[in-house]
Amino acid sequence: MTRTSKSRGIRPDYCFRRILDIKPEWLAERGIKGLLLDIDNTITRWEHHHVPPEEMGWLAQICAAGITCRLLSNGLRRKKVAVAEQTGLEHVSGMFVKPFTQAFRQGLEDLALDPAEVMMIGDSVITDIYAANHVGIWTALVDPLSPVDFIGSKFYRLVEKLLCLRHPVHAAGDYRHAHREGRPG
Repeated sequence: MTRTSKSRGIRPDYCFRRILDIKPEWLAERGIKGLLLDIDNTITRWEHHHVPPEEMGWLAQICAAGITCRLLSNGLRRKKVAVAEQTGLEHVSGMFVKPFTQAFRQGLEDLALDPAEVMMIGDSVITDIYAANHVGIWTALVDPLSPVDFIGSKFYRLVEKLLCLRHPVHAAGDYRHAHREGRPG
């Protein structure tokens, strides 16, 4: 099993260009049995209420590999409902919001898995990565699907850029250029 040491700070364990680059085999090699998935700009564009066909195909592959998934989003209720209906995935139960750790703890409870068996995948270090790291969940940061974003997210992205947070805690965890270097992603 290939793993880096787990980040406990604000930076992610892994970085990818897009969620489609995260393969079921790669997750299995790392002992990942469950995923917590952000919605906006991770599996769908912020301005759309549907999941694109490529991302739907990716979700089908992940589920076929036996990996359990839950949605974990601060997005609008109508969008969360639309995405849940389209994907067949449940949202983490309760009224918890990111970046509070209780949202991630509830995700672990819903998945019935240990933190070391779960990965949070999202596009924001501040709302998706930091609290998940604090709880002990593995984290993967993806580049946003769209430049269109919630005003608060634009502020977070500026902070992430200024503080150089959009890089994994270990250089070996950066898979954003793997496709060009021939490395598996």
